[in-house]
Amino acid sequence: MTTLLLGLLVGLIATVLVVPRLRDWFKKIKVQQLVMRTGGNGPDHAAKAGTPTMGGAGFIPVVVLGFVVLALATGHAAPTGWATLIAIVVFALVGGFDDSIKIFNHRDEGFRFLPKLTAQIVAALLAMLVLYLGKFDFVLALPFGLGEINSVVVYALFTIFWLVGWSNATNLTDGLDGLASGTAIIAYVAYLIIALMQGDMSMVLLDALMIGALLGFLVFNHYPATIFMGDTGSLALGAGLAMNALVLHREWSLILIGFVFMVETLTVMIQVTSYHFFKKRVFLMTPIHHSFEKGGLTGNTDKPWNEWQVDSFFWAVGLIVAILYFILFK
Repeated sequence: MTTLLLGLLVGLIATVLVVPRLRDWFKKIKVQQLVMRTGGNGPDHAAKAGTPTMGGAGFIPVVVLGFVVLALATGHAAPTGWATLIAIVVFALVGGFDDSIKIFNHRDEGFRFLPKLTAQIVAALLAMLVLYLGKFDFVLALPFGLGEINSVVVYALFTIFWLVGWSNATNLTDGLDGLASGTAIIAYVAYLIIALMQGDMSMVLLDALMIGALLGFLVFNHYPATIFMGDTGSLALGAGLAMNALVLHREWSLILIGFVFMVETLTVMIQVTSYHFFKKRVFLMTPIHHSFEKGGLTGNTDKPWNEWQVDSFFWAVGLIVAILYFILFK
């Protein structure tokens, strides 16, 4: 319990101290959000233009440095924690490069697909290497009681898929003030509980640091946000969640614990597929949080929701499905 409280306090206090200074510096050097283009089809976010972004550069280093120092000081430096930390760091660097290209080169697409995917694959393989050296049990239990696969190669491929998929799903969710931050806090709390149940104090420390850092960041990121996390933060958060599921051997838990992130991604895929083949939109706008912003729960565009309403709804859904996971899979 001491490790948990220490991680929470260090993450929270350090982030609250670091982020406003980083925000003010980013304002000076114009590390800021570009005007969001909606083509007249979505909510008007033009007012957000000029808000500092890359806020992940404020709270991710807090988690990284906090873990290195506290893990060594407390003796909780297990391979599971180090592997997860490596994934978080590399995905944060990929996100930071992506943000930098968008901001300074004024290029909407950011980091090109192939080098970005290559960097994410390298991150997954580095994490696998740390786990391998730590004699991790690379057994993938299949869902619905279909057995298990004991293969390093299969587990490596699954790790790549899981990390790339969930990091990008979290990135898609980061479209409203505080939405990704609040949803991620709920998910990390769920994995903190699982880590406590399994006695993995290395992951308890890492998750506690992340929760504390996210709570500190949410102080500045809730609506109306004075700083956005950017890809620097969102890709790292998703990678951290995916690694939690893997190292705690609760691989499929992320389907429920990360339900909001999954739905956000699925709605984009459905929308793109429907419009490509049938020239019809299934949703008012995707990712799905923009549909709620545009038409509330009923889809009535005469009664749009504000960002607090959308955030509260998605946070509630995330909390409900996380609780449901513990009810179904103790």
